[in-house]
Amino acid sequence: MLHWAVVVALLLLILCEAGAKPMNLYVSPQGNDAWTGMLPSPNRGRTDGPFATLERARDAVRELKRQGKLPAGGVRVWLRGGIYFRQSPFSLTPEDSGTAESPIVYGAYRGEKVRLVGGKAVSGWKPVTEEAVLRKLPPEARGKVVWVDLRAQGITDFGQMRRRGFGLSPTVPAGLELFYQGKPMPLARYPNEGWLRIASTPAGQQGGRFTCDDPRRARWAGAKDVWVHGYWTWDWADSYEKVVSVDPERGEIVTAEPHGVYGYTPGKRFRVLNLLEELDAPGEWYLDRDTGRLYFYPPDAGDGEAMVSLTEQPLVTLQDVSH
Repeated sequence: MLHWAVVVALLLLILCEAGAKPMNLYVSPQGNDAWTGMLPSPNRGRTDGPFATLERARDAVRELKRQGKLPAGGVRVWLRGGIYFRQSPFSLTPEDSGTAESPIVYGAYRGEKVRLVGGKAVSGWKPVTEEAVLRKLPPEARGKVVWVDLRAQGITDFGQMRRRGFGLSPTVPAGLELFYQGKPMPLARYPNEGWLRIASTPAGQQGGRFTCDDPRRARWAGAKDVWVHGYWTWDWADSYEKVVSVDPERGEIVTAEPHGVYGYTPGKRFRVLNLLEELDAPGEWYLDRDTGRLYFYPPDAGDGEAMVSLTEQPLVTLQDVSH
């Protein structure tokens, strides 16, 4: 009889453990880190509700572990729908691990869309009316391009455009980028479709200069912060190179040292980018880093959601975590 009593007790214990429910914590863009995080929405008096940040939820779980109060069913951290703007990574380390029996799980609240965004929303677009800017824009784009002052919206770090591509290490983050309606927009470039071809290399393959016979080159001579992207010698090796000068008469383009990994070869393809002078197609944009003005040719009426990327770090990092 005692034997069967022990068996029944063990079965009941196993069933209880198997049926243990996790503790729920909530995070919301409408939350407050001074609240308990135990409610999915703010209460009527707005005295309690979800947390506002992932870090606050993580720290609450850490405190449970320190006190030895991690529930048998673990913890579920639910992110309510909305946008969570990040300026630094959300980091999880070994101390944030659960166990096979008591896992710690972060996830989107049922049926809601959650977005972690390493940037900032921009608004207040204005039509370009300044004559000096209009003269630089291609004729077909005048009256269609809008601009916004990023510095006036608290955005002062634009990141950097860096040389990058095949054979260049370490991998470097991109500079500021524009996203519209959740999609990345193309940097102003020429041509918009297809490629230009290297006409000649006056100083040889490793001379750091090449010529372009497209008459459009006359528009690039006075532009600042011009870049070229190309498959300079092999069709499997591309790179982005900064332009030092453009000679509109000879069509010679000189790039900053060090030059492409394999140098420049006549007949190979490239395009020119990051020029206000080539902002001529819906979706294209250009940032004047000296003034902080962002110019944009919207693909529609221009009243959609616009954001710029800011962080150069991962949005989430996990180091030696489990369960």
